[in-house]
Parts: sequence; C-alpha cells; structure tokens
Amino acid sequence: MSVFASPLVLDRYLVAGSVGFPVQVRHGDDSWSELARIAAGPAPDAFVIVTERTLPRAHIARVLHHLGTAAPTCVRWLTGQDAPDCAALTPGSVIVALGGTRVIDAAGRLAARTGGRHRLVYLPTTLRAMSDSALSLVGPTGPRPAPALVRVQLDFLTTLGPGALRSGLSALVRNVLAVSPAFHDRVADRLRPDARYDPETLAMFIALSLDVRATLMIYDPLEQGPAMAFHYGRTVADALRGLGADAPRYGEATALGMLVAARVARLSGLLDEEGERAHRDLVARWGVPMELPATVTADDVLVALRRGAAPGMPSPRRAASPGCPALVLLDRLGEPHIEGGHLAARVGEDLLRAGLDAITGRGTGTPRATGAVPETSPAAYGPTGRDLAAAVGPGRP
Repeated sequence: MSVFASPLVLDRYLVAGSVGFPVQVRHGDDSWSELARIAAGPAPDAFVIVTERTLPRAHIARVLHHLGTAAPTCVRWLTGQDAPDCAALTPGSVIVALGGTRVIDAAGRLAARTGGRHRLVYLPTTLRAMSDSALSLVGPTGPRPAPALVRVQLDFLTTLGPGALRSGLSALVRNVLAVSPAFHDRVADRLRPDARYDPETLAMFIALSLDVRATLMIYDPLEQGPAMAFHYGRTVADALRGLGADAPRYGEATALGMLVAARVARLSGLLDEEGERAHRDLVARWGVPMELPATVTADDVLVALRRGAAPGMPSPRRAASPGCPALVLLDRLGEPHIEGGHLAARVGEDLLRAGLDAITGRGTGTPRATGAVPETSPAAYGPTGRDLAAAVGPGRP
C-alpha cells in the first residue's frame, strides 16, 4: 500500500515472488538526514559506493557525508561495463549503487558475485533508473539479487537537462500503453514536450510506475510471464541503441520501438487503428522524436536486428522463421498478445519492414494478416476491455 505523508514522500514495499524490498521516494534537504539511519540498519562494517566519474561531484559528496556518519565509506569507480573488484568488501559491507542504469546493473553484478551475502542499496540518479531499472530483479546479463533498499532522492534530478528527463520517462509511457491504460488520461494531461516538471509531478510518475511494478512482479519476478510486458518496445530499441554514434537516447529508442510494435500489431490484425493512434498521441505529448534520426535508415535497423541486437528476449515456442526478432505486441492497449504461451512473437522481415514505416514517415500501411501472428481472434488471448494490471490482480494490499 502506498503511504504519502505529502506529495513528495512515498513509502512502498515491492514484492517480487518470494522476496521483497522497500522503495522510498523523497525530496528536499530535510529528507537526507534519515538516509544514513535507514541504510545502516543493521549496522554495517562499511559502505562501498559504486559510481562513475561522470556523476556530479556534489551528489557523491552529499552521499559520502551522510553515509559517513554511520560507517566508514569508500568509493569504487565503474570503468567500462565491468563491476568493480569485490576485494574492498568486508563481510559486513553494504554495496551502494549511486548512479543511473549502468551503475545499478554493475552493482547488481557485484552483489551477485559475492553470492548475495552483502546488502545492496540503490540510490538511482536518473529518472529511468528511479522508475524502472532500480525496481527490476533482471539485468542485461540475467537475474540479480534483490536490494535491501531503493532510495529515490528527487534532488538528484535537478542536475539533469530536459533531454535526459524526457528520455527517462520511457518506462512510464510504456507502462501506460502495455500494462495499464487506465492511467492514460492522468499521464497524458501531465506530460510536457518541454520536459519541465515540478517534483510533485515527477513523484507522481514514479508512484504510477511503482503501482504497475507491484502488480506484475509479485507473480513474475524474473519477467518471463506477464511482466514481460516491460519489454514492450525493447527489441527495436536495443537495435537502435547498438548503432553507435547514430544511436538515439534510450528513451527515444524505446518510443520508436513502441511505435514500430504498434504498427506491426495493427498490420497483423491485432491492435486496431485507434490503439495505434493512442500510441502516437501519447508519444507526441511526451515530446520525443517520432521518426528515425536522419542518419539512420530502416535497412540499418533491420541489419542491427539480424545481428541479434536484442539480448535477453525469451524466444517463443513458435517462430515465423529462424533468426526473426521477437517483439512484444498488443492485442489492445494493456493486453499483450500471447503466442505459444509467451508474450513475444517472432516477426518476419517483410512485416517488420512494413512496421518500420511508422518511424520513417512512409504512411500508415494497410492491415493484413502476415508474419508470426496466428489468425485467431485477439479476444481469445486476453481479458477483453481490461488492462493487464487489472487482469492479473492487485499487488501488495
């Protein structure tokens, strides 16, 4: 149950299968004084902060100051994609991930290497990490230990520019479209293309993402069943992110991936025209680009998809043909399509190329039944008229 003492104070316990962890959202100078007390219970030997040198030094200094009042504190810098060496960890050390998604992933791998014997605290500093990656038990290389605490300090976001804040809203928009369209109007009314949000609005966005996570992760902590809806848009997004210097931001890539998935679903006779239009309307309110960068072509994306630029997507039992990418598709808003028992369908190249027209400005296409999607009534695959979050039941009471 969410408990708000004010619009900027949220305490939640997120249950994921047999484990659970607290999530706290705070803002303001007064909220920092409780950080050391909460992170230090039970008393640690030391705090080992995993972070990267690109993080503003003021953030690092502030965390060092507050945690240092409870136990000796040191910093281990993340270099490349590797987690820091675990030699600095004593048996009673607490690993503190201070940073964005890359740092969260690295700290999770470090904790996994120690067999989960060390407590793990996440202090996410980006909006994407606060509303998505810090709340997940699955990283790019597989499962990771549950944190002892996720502490969201909205103050970290004050150093981010509009582009970074805008990109960080990808999980929110994805959750509305793929899991809980009941939030659509509430979110659409508050999205701003200029990405100028007050702390109250950002807290509300994170709270909505927590509500969706709580609903699905309690039954599917490793995101292989209903929670695979969190992969919506990810296949094409990962391909775009693999384009090097031409790659868009993660949030922009995810938006393009969702637009492609919506077009593929409509051409396959699943999602109707109104559903695809709802995608475009919400993304427009969000303010991210709705077409590929000028330096990227549909062929570039197809090549990246053929290279398998979407790691971690479980393969459905049936496929259109070997080597075809797997996409999460929607029967309706909030109702992912199920094929062969999986929320991922293999999509043939012709259908995928037609779907890419949605982000190349080449028209709306004509609905057709082709590719991997069986010609069966979409209503047979999900609860008609209800979003997925409502269908699978409530989270923690």
